[in-house]
Amino acid sequence: MISSFTDVAIIGGGPVGLTSAALLGRLGIDCTLFEQHETTAFHPKGHVVNTRTMEIFRMMGMSDGVDREALPLERHAGIGFVTSLAGDEIGAIETRSNPEWARIERSQSPMLKRSCPQDRLEPVIREHAEGFESASLNFGCKVTRIGQTAEGVLLDWEAADGTTGTTQAKYVIAADGTRSEARDAVGVALSGESMGQQIGIYFHADLWDFVKDRPYLLMWIYNAKTSGVLIALDGRNRWTYNFGYADSETRHDFTEERCLELLRAVIGSSEVDIEIKNIMPWRMQARIVDSMSVGRIFFAGDAAHPLPPTGGQGVNTGVADVHNLIWKLNMVLRGLAPESLLETYNEERRPVAKFNVEQSARNALAMEKKGLSGMLFNDSKFLSNIEGPEGAENRAKLAEGIPEQRGHFDYPGQTFGFFYESDLITGDGTPAPPVKIETYTPTARPGHRAPHIPVSYRGRDISIIDLFDFGAFTLLIGPNGKAWKEAVEAANDKSLPRVDIYAVGHGCDVETDTRAWMSLYGVTEEGAVLVRPDGHVAWRSAGSGAGAALIDAIHRSLGQQAGTLPGNGNSISAKGEFDAAS
Repeated sequence: MISSFTDVAIIGGGPVGLTSAALLGRLGIDCTLFEQHETTAFHPKGHVVNTRTMEIFRMMGMSDGVDREALPLERHAGIGFVTSLAGDEIGAIETRSNPEWARIERSQSPMLKRSCPQDRLEPVIREHAEGFESASLNFGCKVTRIGQTAEGVLLDWEAADGTTGTTQAKYVIAADGTRSEARDAVGVALSGESMGQQIGIYFHADLWDFVKDRPYLLMWIYNAKTSGVLIALDGRNRWTYNFGYADSETRHDFTEERCLELLRAVIGSSEVDIEIKNIMPWRMQARIVDSMSVGRIFFAGDAAHPLPPTGGQGVNTGVADVHNLIWKLNMVLRGLAPESLLETYNEERRPVAKFNVEQSARNALAMEKKGLSGMLFNDSKFLSNIEGPEGAENRAKLAEGIPEQRGHFDYPGQTFGFFYESDLITGDGTPAPPVKIETYTPTARPGHRAPHIPVSYRGRDISIIDLFDFGAFTLLIGPNGKAWKEAVEAANDKSLPRVDIYAVGHGCDVETDTRAWMSLYGVTEEGAVLVRPDGHVAWRSAGSGAGAALIDAIHRSLGQQAGTLPGNGNSISAKGEFDAAS
C-alpha cells in the first residue's frame, strides 16, 4: 500500500483531464492524474478544437503541436450534404472557402478553429503535461474509492500491475467522462435527456478520388440504406462515420459485416478497400450536473455536461471549465484568495455549459425538423427516393433547409460571446451586446473575453491576448493612463496578486493603433482595463478615476476583502513577459 499527497488530484486522462494537468503543471502546482486505461484514446471520438480552445493551447505553448496533428486547413473548407460520396450533392455550407467568412474568422483571433481527432489530440496534451515536474500522470490506474473530509479528499486506487495505494489531495478535478464514477460516488445528479443511440465506425480507406474536389470537413449522407455523418480525419485515408439506430435494434446488431455494408452505401461504391479499425456504440445525451462542485471536488467536461456532438462543443466546453477553475485554485493555494473563490466555478461555468448543452440539442433537432436528421435515427421513407433523376425533387426539399443550419457549424458568437456574471466581476453599467450564434461582437465589457487586436511588443508582432499570463492579472492602460499604474504601485497591499501592467497605443510599450484599441476596448486615452488570468475582463474604467476603485476591483475579482489575506507580496511588472506560440 502506497500513501501519497498532492495539491490537486485529477480523475480522467482524456483531453480535459490532461489539459488540467498541463495547466497545473505550468503553474508549478503539484498534481496527480489517474486514468484507468493504459493509453490515450484509440477511437478518434471528438475532433473539433474551437478557436477559443486554440487560444488557450497557444497560451500553454502547444498550439503548434495541435496544428501539426489537425486536418489540413485546405481540407477544412465547408460542410457537404450528399446522397453518397459517389452520388448526388444536395447542397453545401461554405466556411473558409468563402473569402468573406475567412476574413471575419481571421479578424477575431490569432488562431483558427481546427479539427484534431481525439486520438491525435490527447498524445499532444499528454506529452506537454509530462514535461512539468509538478505533474504526475498515472495511466492504467483506477480510482476505486473517494472519501471527502473537511481537510481534503482521500482517493484509493489500484494500478494495472496490482499495486494499490491511497492519495490525499486538497482538491479533486473529476474529468472522468459521461459515465463518471466520481460523480456517482458523491451523489451528484444529472438533469436533461437522452437523445438516442449511435454507432461510430472508425475506418481507413483511400477516398481521395471521391473527395479531392470537395474539401469538406463533414459529409452528411442521405440514402435508402443509411443516413449519418462522415468525418474527415486526415482528408484522405482516416475517417469516422456516425449514425443513429432504432430502439428495436441493439449495438450487437452492428457486426463488422453489416458496418462494411453501410460504409459501402456511404461511399457509393463496393470497389474501395475498407479497413474497419473500431466500432464504438455511444448514446447522445443533453445533460448537465445540478452542481459542478461538491465540497472539494469539481466536475469538468463530460463528467459535468454530456453534450450532443452537434456543434462540436464537448471538449471545448470542458477545456473552458478547467481554464476557469485552475487560475482560481492557483490563487487559493498560494494564499492570495479565500477558499470561497472556488464557489464561483459553479456560478460562472454552469450557465455557459447549460447554454452549450441546450444549443447542441437545438442543432440536432433543427436538422431533424428539416428532414436532415443529423445523427438522430432516421427511418424516413423519404430517403428511399433520394438518389438519381427520380430523387431530384426530394433532394431539392432537403436543400431548402441547409442554409438554416449554418449556426450548427460556424458559431463565433457562441465561441467568443459568452460572458461571466458573478460577484468577481465589477460591472460598469454598459449593456451586454446580444449573443448571436453566428455573429461575434467584440467587447471588453466586464465579464467578457478581452478581444484580440494585433499589436507589436518588443519587436514582435503578436496579439494583445498573448500578453495575458495565466498566473497573473493584467492591467491595460491608455497612453495617458499612468495614474492607474501609480495607484497599484502605491497600494503597497501584500494581499494583491501579481499585476502585469502595459501601456497600449501608438508610441507605447505595446504598439498599436490607439483609436482602434480604444474603440474596441471602450476606453479613452486615460482609461484602463483589468483582465483576469483566464483572459476575461474583471473591471474597466473608460477614463480617469479613483485608484481605490481599481484596487477594490482586484480584491473583488479574488473574492476577498481588501487587506484581509497575507498573500505572497505585491508583485508588479510594468512590462510583463508572455509566452506565445509563433
